[in-house]
Order: sequence, then structure tokens, then C-alpha cells
Amino acid sequence: MPDPRKKIQLLISSLEELRLHVGRKDLAVGKQRVNALLFFSLANACLRGRCVLLYGGMGANKTTLVNLLGSSFLSLSLDEVEDMMVTGHPEQTEEKIVGFLDPRQWTAAAAAESTQVLWTAWAKSNWKLINEINRFPSGKQNLFLEILQKRKISYAGQICRPGDTCYFATMNPEFSATYPLDEALLDRISASVPAAQPDFLAGLLLSEREQEVRDLASMLPRLTPQEFSSLPEKVAEKPLTGQVELAILCLIRDFTLCERAPAYDKTQLSLAKPSLGLCSGCHYHNNPEAICWQVDEGLSDRVRQDLRAFCRAFAYLLDRDADLPVLKAIAPYIIWHRTTPLRSALERPPYFGAGKLAYVAELVEKSINRTMNERAEMNQIFSRAVDGELAAAQAVEELSTFDDPIARLDFIPTLEQMR
Repeated sequence: MPDPRKKIQLLISSLEELRLHVGRKDLAVGKQRVNALLFFSLANACLRGRCVLLYGGMGANKTTLVNLLGSSFLSLSLDEVEDMMVTGHPEQTEEKIVGFLDPRQWTAAAAAESTQVLWTAWAKSNWKLINEINRFPSGKQNLFLEILQKRKISYAGQICRPGDTCYFATMNPEFSATYPLDEALLDRISASVPAAQPDFLAGLLLSEREQEVRDLASMLPRLTPQEFSSLPEKVAEKPLTGQVELAILCLIRDFTLCERAPAYDKTQLSLAKPSLGLCSGCHYHNNPEAICWQVDEGLSDRVRQDLRAFCRAFAYLLDRDADLPVLKAIAPYIIWHRTTPLRSALERPPYFGAGKLAYVAELVEKSINRTMNERAEMNQIFSRAVDGELAAAQAVEELSTFDDPIARLDFIPTLEQMR
């Protein structure tokens, strides 16, 4: 079977030529520039069990893009893909989303048979789009949280297992009929990508589109079922470099290490945010090189898994190594919706309270650069101690000379337990 990447590259060029997607190339991956909205959607289509949230105003081509990709990857018509998605509104019922009981079972002839659920096309599909997810109230959001967590759907005692599934969600800004997204649900969203309305040049290109979207969608290249199912295996073949593995671990620890909550008691954070003074006595507070005091929450291990998966997916799509430039490009989109930056830091120029993604990107860049440069020696000391090549006591003594939060709050306590 030929590599599906060539067909995906043809799909990318077809979307542009047919004026179905004309977004700016706003994401730099090394020397390559791509459109973040498109490539995160494509990367998610190559993975399984992940969810990408497309966030932006109306008319930013979020829903249409996901449906067009679904039409191409599943080899279905655009109408068939649109019929599978669910759209949020406050009165949306669980029966309309996942399924309902078959009324024929209540007849006398079927009374002895087990309960049957008529599952919706969305429930059975392995391409799930939750459109305008923030128009669902919290109770309905819990339904999606359970689906993303368990990878199955339960209703009336019956279970629907759609198998390996690509999850997408779209979200508009806050309106009168929208609800805040639950933090637990946000943590299970792998990446959040801003979407902007077409700029002047894009508007000119879109004005050249003479046919309807549905007619143009039929001209897109189609993947066979075998090609679509082979994508996760193709992505998994991309190895992560040792530098990327190390940078991911240090990045997670930079955001998570915290003297502000003694004994790792995170329940204290529910009463007083660190930005209100809980970590004011910390040795690293107000140190611009330390990241832990600049955010209110740490990062779960799901972030590490998502970073590794999307590094591989982007490397596959771009036909390059899964190296540090790829990690630097994708990491902000995987982290920024899962954490709350220190308000006083976010409100300063050049962010002015609105550039949260750019602020998190600066923290990511700072962490990775420090890991690859200043931390090289201390990482080697810790590695030698763990491998038994260096006595733990000697390693602790050498690491104590480094004024680094990972050395002081992570490496040294770990080695002291080994002594």
C-alpha cells in the first residue's frame, strides 16, 4: 500500500487551489511555515483518541474545515459527514447526541428481549465533531468528558464502542448562550488552536470561488479505509530524538514544580491562587528564569503524552525528524489552554492580557533553551547517578551547586531517597 502522506499533501494543495482553506501560514516549524489550524487538524486525523479544539469567531472556517477533512479521510460526501456532527445548544438532549431506546422493544413480542439502543451516527462514527461545544451546559459537557476519558459511550445500560476515534471540537467566543468549559474537560483536549476570520488577501482569494462548497468537496482526494486506518502506525514509526524526550520531561517539570504548595498538597490552590501570594516566600519567586511561579496550575501527564504524539504527527506530515524545532512549534498549542498564567505577568507588554498563547510560547522557548544549554551538566550528573555510575551522595553534592528549580526541587530529593 502506498504511503498516505502523498495523498494528504495532495489534499492540502487541493484545499488551497479550490479556495476551501486559505489561512495564513502562521506556524513556523524550523524553516517551514504552515497554517496551524489546518496542520493541527491534519495531525489529529493521523492520530487516534486525541481531541483538538478550534477556537475563534464566527466565519473562521473551523467547522467547515473539519467536515471537509472528514469527507476526505473517511471517503464520504460532505453531507454525510455533516449529518454525523453534533451542535451545541442549551436544550440539546442526550438522546439526540448518543442514541435512544428502540420503541419496538416495548411490544409484547419483544418484551423478553434485552434492551436495545438505537445509536446515532455520531456515536458510532470514528470521526466525532462537537460543534460549538461551549453552548452545551455543564451537564452535557460531562458527557463529553466521560467519552474522552473512557473512549466509549454508555446509555441505558448499553455500551457503544466506536473504536479508535478522531475527536474535534469547535468553540466560539462568549455569547449570551455560552457556558464556561470545565477545567477537567480542557485537560483532556490535546491542543487548542485559534482561528481567525479571513484577512484581506484571503477575502480576495475566496471571492474567486465560483462553486458551492459541497460541489468543490467532491473534488478533494479521498483516502481508502486501509490508508486511514494505517495512519497511526505510520506516525508511530517516527522516532523522537533523545533531546526531544529530555526537553518534554523538563518542560512538564518546569510548569509543575512548586514550593508554593508544601508536600504537593494542591488542595491549597483552591483557596488561594499562587498569583495572590501563596508562593511569595519561594526562593524562585520573581525569578524570570523560573517558570513554576508564573502559572497557577501544573501540567498532567496527559500533556507529556500529547506532546510526544503531536511531535510525531507533525514530523510525519512534514516528512522531517521529530526534533526540537517541531516541539517548540507545537508545545504552546498543547499547553496554553491547560494553565492560567500569572495575571500581573500576562498583563504587561507585549501581551496586554490578551496574548496568552504568545506568553506561553515564550515560557516554552525559555524552558527548552535552558534544558539544552545551562542544564546539560546537571542532567548528565543526575543520569549518571540513576544509572549507578556515580554515588548518589556525590551527585547530590554536585547538584547542590546549581541554582535551578529542577535540580533543587526534583533531582536532589529523588537522589536523597536513593541514598
